[in-house]
Amino acid sequence: MVKVDMEQVKTLVEYGKGERLQAHQVAVFVMCGGGMLGHMAAEQPADFYIDDRCGRLPYGKREILQAVAVLTTLAKAAGHDPHALPSAPRFHNCGVF
Repeated sequence: MVKVDMEQVKTLVEYGKGERLQAHQVAVFVMCGGGMLGHMAAEQPADFYIDDRCGRLPYGKREILQAVAVLTTLAKAAGHDPHALPSAPRFHNCGVF
């Protein structure tokens, strides 16, 4: 896993404001495997944790927690409250039927 420089992440906010935040919300949602855990990570990243009772995840806990930390940093730099972000984009079945 690559170590992420959070100061460099803050500079990304200048390029693309809201679009980057929503795209990262979707990425975190998918990394968690969707569901309630994914919504919690995408919409309340500052309060997010992975319970030990959680089953198999598509990505490792360290990778997910790092992505959530980046989302929290992006939200703070964009002036949003990382405890209550705007709703993540909704999509039904990701186009798979």
